[in-house]
Amino acid sequence: MVQTNKYHESLTERDRQLVQLLIENPDLTNAKIARLLGVSKQAVSERRKKLEHEGVIQRYVFWNIAPKLRLTKEFKIVVKGADDKQINELIEYLMHNWKVAFAWVTEGQSAVSGVILIDQETSFIEVLRDEFPFIKDVVLRPIEFKKFLSKRIVTEKRDADRLWKIALREVSRLSKRKSVDAVLFSAEPYGNSLNLVVLRNKRFHACPTMTSSDKISDKTYVHILFGTYDILKEMMHDRRERSWIRNLRVIFARNNREERRIKYLLRLAQHI
Repeated sequence: MVQTNKYHESLTERDRQLVQLLIENPDLTNAKIARLLGVSKQAVSERRKKLEHEGVIQRYVFWNIAPKLRLTKEFKIVVKGADDKQINELIEYLMHNWKVAFAWVTEGQSAVSGVILIDQETSFIEVLRDEFPFIKDVVLRPIEFKKFLSKRIVTEKRDADRLWKIALREVSRLSKRKSVDAVLFSAEPYGNSLNLVVLRNKRFHACPTMTSSDKISDKTYVHILFGTYDILKEMMHDRRERSWIRNLRVIFARNNREERRIKYLLRLAQHI
């Protein structure tokens, strides 16, 4: 959340750029912000901490719980030989770089547990192990919601054919927009969910990163990313992003040239 307060006059131009990026896309990680601003990830982390301390922004998790049930996981990070400072650094890293809603220390400082919104489980585990050598094990378990606050959660399992039909219905609607060059698709029957990537013409996508929306269609979770071919190409070079890009298929392309270059990009992702 961005606030207006007495500190606004002391903001630097970099501060204003960071705040503007968060207004446009609250989903941005520190790593993505660092690339957009041309600074280090550590510099972004320190700048965000300063802005939080001064009350310009508040720490938050961008979380629309109802349509993202399958992404909600409980995690447990078992540590060995870590002191209080190292554990606090781990928690700070989790809170600033991943969509962690809650985090707590359990079992006499031997584990950090919590609740996270995540669709890149393998990358999460690999990155944590690389960043923190004292981590002994990382366990992720799905959480099945039946009710959240006053809202009852209702979903139904779908097979691959049924998910394909729902995807075609969504693509039929999206492809009517002149701004759309192509739509990519992946399905997860076990999680009753669809992922759509809508690639727009550059003229119609001013944001330098992907934007997203979520919906429930026919009791199925649909996650839609909006961006451009160049943004997708840039994301492909990020190990954390590449894992889900590899699962995409082209379901709609405005012309043969567009389809060929996207398919080439997806084949390239398989071999990086």
